[in-house]
Amino acid sequence: MATFFEIAIAEQPRDYARQAAAAAFRELDRLERELSRFDESSYISRANRLSQGESITLSPDALECLLIATDITLATGRAFDPSYASVRPPDLPPDLPPFTLDPANHTLTSHALTLHLDLGAVGKGFALDRLGDTLREWGIASACLNAGGSSVLAFGAIDPAERGWPVGVGEGRSHRTFPLASASLSGSGTAVQGAHLIDPRTGEPAARTARTWALAPTAAQADALSTAFFLMNEADIAALCATHPHLGAALVGPDDGLSEHGALRAPA
Repeated sequence: MATFFEIAIAEQPRDYARQAAAAAFRELDRLERELSRFDESSYISRANRLSQGESITLSPDALECLLIATDITLATGRAFDPSYASVRPPDLPPDLPPFTLDPANHTLTSHALTLHLDLGAVGKGFALDRLGDTLREWGIASACLNAGGSSVLAFGAIDPAERGWPVGVGEGRSHRTFPLASASLSGSGTAVQGAHLIDPRTGEPAARTARTWALAPTAAQADALSTAFFLMNEADIAALCATHPHLGAALVGPDDGLSEHGALRAPA
């Protein structure tokens, strides 16, 4: 997934924690083989080779990741769209994905002239969720997982006196620490990869230059939403958070101040 992953485990013997983390990293390797568009045998690469009207049977994880991605695409009005680079037929409505999913039969059908799926903005979050599931199967009650320094999933607390794992939002004078527990926080910006985010609705680079953060129950949701928030205007972000109280957003403004919405709003 072209990034690094880190796992911190609390309240466990060192050797047991290492074994649990190794099992989680084996799960990461499996997901890489299923979801990476750079692996020619992955489900995503095989889907991208479909002709218009052809279908492919997906693995449960590939199907679930695409279902999550499609939900975020529809909820954000295509501010997030893992298929934005596809070549669409002229009669396909612009608000619909160029593919359909059949969960009952685990199939994807391409409606694109050329389908181009890229799960880079949701896949690492989805992987964090699966790594967290693996750790829980090992009886781990408190852990903090990090992908690329931009997406964090946490459950439990670093010690019994804390409400969660401390993570940061904001920059400079607007920086604050947020206790993350049973949720995920993801950030998007241009500091690391430059102006790499393209607005799927216009095909142009993002106009925003300051970072955004998204809080959500799962890392896949937070990963996708942080990308969408980087491309959406603040009014639409606030409306989405108001409609979904479990979501939160934080945006660095032109004056370096931090605007917070929903579940990320600082206590009064």
